[in-house]
Amino acid sequence: MWKLSIGGFLGICLCIQYAKAQLADKIASDLDVEYSVRTNFAVVGRVPHSVAVLTLTNKGTTAFPNRGYSIFFCHDNFLFPVSYQEELGKYESAPYGGELLIDGYYFKFLHGCMYEMKAIDAGLAPQESKNITLYFSPFTVSKYDVFRNWYVTDEANGRRIIAATGNRDFVDDFKTPLNQLRRTDDLDSVPKEPQDRQNAFVPFKSGVLYDVTPKPRDQKLVTPTQLVDVTATKNNWKIFTEHMELMPAKDYLAAETKISTADAAPTNPNTITLSLRNPNTFPAQIYGPVTDEAYELTIAPNRIEISGAHPKGVLNGIHTFISQQAWREVPAQTIRDGPRFPERALQLDIASNFYKLAEIKKIINLMAYYKLNRLYLQLWNNHGLRLDLGLGAVELAGKRCHDLTEKTCLLTQLGSNPDGTGKGNGHLSAAQFAELLKYADDRGVMIVPSVNIGDNARAIIVGMERVIQNGGQGISLFDETEVDDIRMTGRYPKKDSAINPCRPQTVQFVEFILKYLKNLYATAGKEFTRLHFASDFNTEQMMTSKHCFPTPPRNATELQAARSRLTAIKADFLAKIGTLFTLHNVDISGTVDFFTGFPDNEFVSRMTIMDKSRRYPNISAYAVNDDYMRFNPPASPQMPMEIYSQRAQLLKNNGYNVLVAPPQKTKYDTAYEPDPNAPGDYSVATRNVSLREAFAWVPDSRCCNLNLAPEQVAMEVTKHGCLTEPLCEAFADGITGFDGTLATFDSRKIPEVEEAIKLLSPRVMAFAERSWHEAPWESTFTASTPYQPPQRLPNQPPPPPPADVTPTLNPDLAAQEEDFQRFRSLIGAKEVMRMASKGLPVFCSAPGTKVVTEPTGSKLESSCMYPNMKVYYKNPQGQFDELTTVPTQNVTIKCQYYIQQYRHLFNCEEQEFNANLDKTPFQHVQDHITQRAAALRREQEAIRAQQQQAMLARQAMIARQQAALLQQQQQQQQQQGQQGQQAGNAQQGVGGGRGAQGGGQRQNPAGQARRPRTG
Repeated sequence: MWKLSIGGFLGICLCIQYAKAQLADKIASDLDVEYSVRTNFAVVGRVPHSVAVLTLTNKGTTAFPNRGYSIFFCHDNFLFPVSYQEELGKYESAPYGGELLIDGYYFKFLHGCMYEMKAIDAGLAPQESKNITLYFSPFTVSKYDVFRNWYVTDEANGRRIIAATGNRDFVDDFKTPLNQLRRTDDLDSVPKEPQDRQNAFVPFKSGVLYDVTPKPRDQKLVTPTQLVDVTATKNNWKIFTEHMELMPAKDYLAAETKISTADAAPTNPNTITLSLRNPNTFPAQIYGPVTDEAYELTIAPNRIEISGAHPKGVLNGIHTFISQQAWREVPAQTIRDGPRFPERALQLDIASNFYKLAEIKKIINLMAYYKLNRLYLQLWNNHGLRLDLGLGAVELAGKRCHDLTEKTCLLTQLGSNPDGTGKGNGHLSAAQFAELLKYADDRGVMIVPSVNIGDNARAIIVGMERVIQNGGQGISLFDETEVDDIRMTGRYPKKDSAINPCRPQTVQFVEFILKYLKNLYATAGKEFTRLHFASDFNTEQMMTSKHCFPTPPRNATELQAARSRLTAIKADFLAKIGTLFTLHNVDISGTVDFFTGFPDNEFVSRMTIMDKSRRYPNISAYAVNDDYMRFNPPASPQMPMEIYSQRAQLLKNNGYNVLVAPPQKTKYDTAYEPDPNAPGDYSVATRNVSLREAFAWVPDSRCCNLNLAPEQVAMEVTKHGCLTEPLCEAFADGITGFDGTLATFDSRKIPEVEEAIKLLSPRVMAFAERSWHEAPWESTFTASTPYQPPQRLPNQPPPPPPADVTPTLNPDLAAQEEDFQRFRSLIGAKEVMRMASKGLPVFCSAPGTKVVTEPTGSKLESSCMYPNMKVYYKNPQGQFDELTTVPTQNVTIKCQYYIQQYRHLFNCEEQEFNANLDKTPFQHVQDHITQRAAALRREQEAIRAQQQQAMLARQAMIARQQAALLQQQQQQQQQQGQQGQQAGNAQQGVGGGRGAQGGGQRQNPAGQARRPRTG
């Protein structure tokens, strides 16, 4: 009989424990993961779905066990949505406790984007593979939808990143329209081949060498040309100012140019002088409406002068001079300049993925070089808290790791490491934030803190709850008794992602934030003047809250009554915090949704504006209008059609300062092209934003900048994305335009700041061009029509206009194109290299190339994103040679700077070129859309013809009915006339008989017969 000693038993236990501890390591190293999206056009339970296949392969030499480990991953789109019960926060398969059993794994949704695959019967022999079909919604068209760093945990609390998922190579290429398109007519999502990208050759415009971006109002070169060496290594230039307010500007210019400073007026004639002048010397007709930011720059052979009415203007002049200094010698000249808008903003999300202090400074540098002056810095959202508020919440909420209880950190999301290191982790201390304030201010950039008081606020909510649970002095932002049977955006089953405006603690928290930030700004020697709210409130949370409704509504009538109260509740909250903002002399800022009503399907809509004069009359209010898509038919006859872009005018007319931010022009976390391999996010409306789109828009237009409307309202919109005048809200008397522009950058899918900078640049240059300089062609984008459409019926398409009335819009597209080519030449000639030399890489796309057949044979046409580049191909040795002839086989091509010594400064995208490709996928889809549009037009014309025929038939029937009715009336009148005549004749005959019989009867004086008396 076998006997086991105590020591042997302990040895076996230790071996088992060791084996368990090694399981996470083994699976992480041996498991190969492949993720392949097969289609975005499947249907499950009558609901559109996308389908992906997850392939797991054991590459090792030993088998994986059936159980004992779990795989955790972040999936951007919701898995198995048909099986999920949102009110309960779990899948509906009750036998498995809210988990789905699929191919040996329990799939469990955790929250946000996180899922757990728990092995139950998932053994894999060496070299064995298993395919798991995943259904999800909505679509996936980019590798960046699938987050990196899937990780495995075991029962011994081991956790390791699966090596195969360390980069995005585990995501299969998107090769067909089935996985490239978001919908069947989605031309915007088709990846481009070099043939699609090829434009007509545009020669480099040499005249732009000394231009500036953004373009100045007035730039005059001295004639004949006098070149001035403005480098630090020649002529011993000195920087001097006698104004104490300009000392930071002097130091900044010295650091940027490497030119030394002088404390006293130098005797050396080669002096750069910074000065302040009387504001009256900067008239608006020359320098523009923003006097504080106006400047004058004079470059002469032995002197350079930069003057402004305010230090902000001098800084703008400095940035123009720095731009000119890119060349060793620049011509003598005078520039008189000022911006069109006082607000030129970038909203940067550092909450989803944290950018360190030095990385944020790089983005501030990029902004400053192109005269952007507002940085809206997102401090928290669902994914993280990035500023130490002094309460201890940031120690948990500023960190993501594998902690299912979230006692030490938020659960890892967005591909962050399970051990709490790397991207997704970190925060700014109070000292670092103060340093950032000073750094930005020295460059002319004001930082506006952006927070979420409402939805998308889970990090601060959970962080505060943990502080309170640990005995700290936090402010409770969550009521766990109010989470039953409600739906919450952001997919958080605990319903803890939104702050309730009805709870008194919410107003208390706003007051705390105002006081804390005011003190923090004061420590940096700066004034805290504005706070931005980046999210709206969650109506589902409010509808079921005892703080909003002591008796929560239960039936349809009560729900409708409660919904009608939501806007009043928001208005009351805004009035309360408006009092706080006024008390602290801080301006309020928010999204357009934050300042508009909640639809109640009766009288209030998203077009209802919160009256500024009643809630915060004594401070400025700033609204960001970022919705240029939705066209909602009226919910009731008394409601107008909702065109959400027009809320900008309504807000402006109500006293708000409005910053316009159309996503299809200013959303710079998207890719430049619809490339599934390119970094970037996208939305249902905006797939990508090209450099041309970032340049060619009209920020001060009331009617334009629309992302073209869907088919059912296409008749109400002109073809250049501009509303017809009858549908375009007018400005109130005395209002001439908007107050600024805002570009957005969401870091959710962009954890690396280098990728972020390439996505921003050069589009931020185009954004600066439109925000600073009003081009003459912009004034031609004015839509008008003499046709006033009739009131449309609820939920019905608009009636077509008369055939002889066409909306008129005659934009000067030729002038716009010429201006864009000037801008493109300038970027390629100077800005690309200038930014690269400062450690700020600029994006450069793959080439445009196609084969053109002529009578003499085939020739190659090619173009690059910037005109001063050439196309090169990779030879068999891996080197790049210039592409001048039609290749006989597929080759890899890229653009490079034509001067070899500068090529190392930046790198363009590469792409394979198939010279024998007859028609690209883009052209195929374009043909399909053209055919579909033609069919739709024929169908609409047929419907209109039928409607016209029906209307004519109806009119004919009505005419016949009216004629019959008229005839009937005439017959009745004729009959009545005949009957009257007969009655008259009969009466006359009766009267004559009586006279004969009673001839002796006396007549009264009036000739009327007296009634004979009776006895």
